[in-house]
Amino acid sequence: MLSDEVSILLIDDDADVLDAYTGLLEQAGYVVRTCNSPGEARPWIHRDWPGIVLSDVCMPGCSGIELMTLLHQDDRQLPILLITGHGDVPMAVDAVKKGAWDFLQKPVDPGKLLTLVESALRERKATIARRQQSQQRLNVELIGRSEWVCEYRQRLEQLAETDIAVWFYGEAGTGRMMGAKYLHQLGRHANGPFIYQELTSDNAGMMNELMEQAKGGTLVLSHLEYLSREQQYQLVEMQSQEQRPFRLIGIGHVSLVELAATNNIVVELYYCFAMTQILCQPLSQRIDDIEPLFHHYLNKACQRLNHAIPEVGNDVLKGLTRRVWSNNIRELANAAELFAVGVLPLADTVNPRMHVNEPTPLDRRVEDIERQIITAALNIHQGRINDVAEYLQIPRKKLYLRMKKYGLSKEHYKL
Repeated sequence: MLSDEVSILLIDDDADVLDAYTGLLEQAGYVVRTCNSPGEARPWIHRDWPGIVLSDVCMPGCSGIELMTLLHQDDRQLPILLITGHGDVPMAVDAVKKGAWDFLQKPVDPGKLLTLVESALRERKATIARRQQSQQRLNVELIGRSEWVCEYRQRLEQLAETDIAVWFYGEAGTGRMMGAKYLHQLGRHANGPFIYQELTSDNAGMMNELMEQAKGGTLVLSHLEYLSREQQYQLVEMQSQEQRPFRLIGIGHVSLVELAATNNIVVELYYCFAMTQILCQPLSQRIDDIEPLFHHYLNKACQRLNHAIPEVGNDVLKGLTRRVWSNNIRELANAAELFAVGVLPLADTVNPRMHVNEPTPLDRRVEDIERQIITAALNIHQGRINDVAEYLQIPRKKLYLRMKKYGLSKEHYKL
């Protein structure tokens, strides 16, 4: 593992080239680590390493472009500069389109090399600082200690570095809009407008106006099924552009698979979100989050009302965790505000759905939870089966069988 003091990982199978570049870069004040085997490079780099990679293109066993693809699986924003011979320039240009920072043609101009290195390192440091800021903000503001919340923070942090479309779905009050706002505030469009619209049959005709307003920012839409097929294809076209005019975020109660299966959205629009669907879990499945959330909203309410923070006894906490929260976090926040002024609205209030719906069989409940756990793991690891199997601590064959049972495909989760 490279230390944070190392500025540049230099990769080339020619020892003389390594010595020449190392001397130039060290004279300029950089700390350089050399490697003559590209296959050894990947384990050395951790995701938030603040350095850059400088690699030759043509190497035996693994080309610089193949190495770039491997390294970008772990960190898409790691700057990689490629060094290429004259005959490989078209290949290097194509690599830049695929994510390389830039390329240099042999014989390398020392001044240009140092200029590109300085620029790439400056951008890398800004990226790491932005990540640390977003991580701190998520830890402070996205309250909870459940496994789901921890994974949700990580997923938002990863997605904030892209401008790919994202679909948040789940029950009302589970944090779908909060997730959309975080992606906007932590992402590259933070300085642009944040436009939200709940679509209906009456206002769906406003789409052109909404898209114009959202340029350079984020467009959040709920109820995509109210859009005409022409409007849906228009969104697809904009999301297919190399430079997307805005980030598209969708909010709904169900997964997009269900909307596509019922022909409420076109298949092409589904594929815009296919790899980034996030299920926002209800509080009934996040018991460990109820207590810290209640304390958070209680403290905010007391601060706003200029009241002393009342003591929350164990009997109150037990009542909170036993209760079914119909409106999820919104209802819990209201309960905390009432508690701040001395009202305890918990004891006799029950979820009306408990008297309407038939109880769910245990086997189905277990299957639902298992499917959600596997889906979350696939999202976190972007469909990489080896990583998912290791994360869930089950054999790959068993994982594949479970995925087949629930109709899950790794291809839908790859970025």
